[in-house]
Amino acid sequence: MRLRNNIRLTLAALTTGSLLWCATEGNAAEPKAVDPSGAWKIATINSETKGKNPEAPLKLKLEGGKLTGAITHQSMVNGKTRVTEQVLKEAKLQGDNISFTVSFPPVSGQGLEVTQRYQGKISGDAMQGKLETE
Repeated sequence: MRLRNNIRLTLAALTTGSLLWCATEGNAAEPKAVDPSGAWKIATINSETKGKNPEAPLKLKLEGGKLTGAITHQSMVNGKTRVTEQVLKEAKLQGDNISFTVSFPPVSGQGLEVTQRYQGKISGDAMQGKLETE
């Protein structure tokens, strides 16, 4: 009779332990929310020339579920360096997927704006994706 009681207590302890383990595993399996807030550097490679373009600083801020930011663009006009900061448009973060659009004024001050669309994925402290220019 004493042996039977010990077995019941052991089974109860194992069952309780299993339930606690399942509860903590369920929480660990939930994807952790990505917060891209901070300073990034965007490095692009031209698929046609296979050349690497200069890095562009990117600032992102996620607040209240809304993603905002700006990218710093550097260009040469008449031998002088011109630095402009452009605000991101249509910035979205869904899980670890990020997308945004940014428009740059014409380099010479005349002509059409250049619009770039970025779609990518954030993994840890890295972001990879595709940049399309109009």
